This record gives sequence, structure tokens and C-alpha cells, in this order.
Amino acid sequence: MRDVSTEPAQAMPAPPPASRLALGGAILALGILAKIGGPALIVASDLPTAWKTGLSIGVFVIIPKLMIVSIIMLLGKSGFAYLKSVCFSFIGRVLAPLAPARKIGRMRHRIGVVMFVLPLIETWLVPYVEAAYPAFAAWRPMSWAWDVMLIASFFVLGGDFWDKFRALFIRGATATFPVRQGAAA
Repeated sequence: MRDVSTEPAQAMPAPPPASRLALGGAILALGILAKIGGPALIVASDLPTAWKTGLSIGVFVIIPKLMIVSIIMLLGKSGFAYLKSVCFSFIGRVLAPLAPARKIGRMRHRIGVVMFVLPLIETWLVPYVEAAYPAFAAWRPMSWAWDVMLIASFFVLGGDFWDKFRALFIRGATATFPVRQGAAA
């Protein structure tokens, strides 16, 4: 696996003129607001369903792409790269406290594995249990709690688990097992 701490930091591109950067940032903010607030406005409108569908496609697909193209045209390739690096560095600083720990203790690992495996077992067993006992389906009003537990298990298991999980999708990845203390060499 790749060790990001030893890689050289990417140099930040040169900033474009301040007025263009401000206009590009405003267009970016407008695109984000359109994607966030647009659906609520579309659903609240009295337009026919076909119009709502078309407008939804425009808000989710067409408008953001057009805004990105207009930002690139306004700022140029290097200016867009600068704006993107500023945005991602801000997001990285904001989300850094939420990043999972790299190394975790034995008890936290056990709890995380239980949190990871229980929702998978529940998802596998429920169709069989519901087929055998139809009344069980009405008893499951909080099935979303299993989904939350599965997602939370990734944070409990720490950063090394993210790497292990990612390795599942990389064909050439291999596992290395730690040598147990007291094991014969």
C-alpha cells in the first residue's frame, strides 16, 4: 500500500486575478446552492410531473456541468486548479478531526468487527426469518440502525481497516499477517 506521508507535497498552482477568482468562487457557490436548494423548489412548485422531471435533470446534471465549464473558461486551467486546491484543502482541514485513527487497540478492534459483522448477518438472515415468520417484518421498524452500525464500524475499526477494505478491490493487493509473539520461526 502507498505511504502518503513520504510523497512530496503537490505545489499549489498560481492564483488567478482576485476579481476572476471571486467571480469563479461565486459561480461555484451558486452551483452548489442550486444542487442543494433546487430540488426543494422544484418539488414545491405546481408544475406538471414531466416538467419537474426535466428540471430535476437540469439541476442535478446540466447546471453543475455548465457552471464548471464556465468557471474553467473564466479562470483558465491553472486558475481552476488553484480554486479546486483551495476548496479541497479547506474541506480537508474541516474533516481532519473526523478521520479515523490509524492504529487501534485490541478491544476497539473486537467491538468494530462485531459492529461490522452483525449488520451483514442480519441482512443475510432477515429474508429467511421473514419468510418463516411473516409477523417479523412488522417488528423491524428500525432497520436503518443496522446500516448506521455498519457505517460506524468503519470509523471504529480505524484507518488501517480502510486500507484493508480498499485492498479488496485492488487485484494485485496482498495481505501481510503479523507474526505472533512466541510463534516458532
